[in-house]
Amino acid sequence: MESAADEELVQRYLDRAETPAGRAALDELFGRYHRRVALWCLRIVGDRETALDLTQEVFLRAYRGLDSFRGGSKFSTWLYAIARNHCFNAAKSQARRPADPAEPEVFDRIESTELDPHQQAEAAQLFATAQALMDGELNAVERQAMLLHYRDELPLDSVTRLLKLSNASGAKAAIVSAKRKLKRAWDRRQAAATNVPKAGG
Repeated sequence: MESAADEELVQRYLDRAETPAGRAALDELFGRYHRRVALWCLRIVGDRETALDLTQEVFLRAYRGLDSFRGGSKFSTWLYAIARNHCFNAAKSQARRPADPAEPEVFDRIESTELDPHQQAEAAQLFATAQALMDGELNAVERQAMLLHYRDELPLDSVTRLLKLSNASGAKAAIVSAKRKLKRAWDRRQAAATNVPKAGG
């Protein structure tokens, strides 16, 4: 059974769920990923007991949802998506991000559902500009730290662990550096827009 593909084990379990063979397939399948999922949870929350609890919850969710797995992706991809979402939600519930008055205007949250069509178009352009600035100005660590903290709303200590940052300030240092770069880039962009000569001038 050890040589069977993950997806084959899923099918064996679904075909024979209430039999010893079905349970053995499930045990083999989950056993392959238990350690990796536990380490992922530990990196996010930083506490072993909490990580073990989250790991059990992840596998319970996977168990309950196995009949919805259609093989459109690898089983590992499907399982890690469950782990990622569950652990991120747990980390966010433990530490909500406070508002940061120094955050550049380009990263202000915009509730597009409350905007008229013209404002929605402006918001879309603003987000596209933000994405372009991040891609062009930040290194890989800075970009990942910004996305994990501001998009996924993970607390800084979780971002530090997830990115395996060993410096004393962890993710905070990466985000401070990123904000400085983005602020300079944004200011250059605004200055360039202001100095564009008018047609016929």
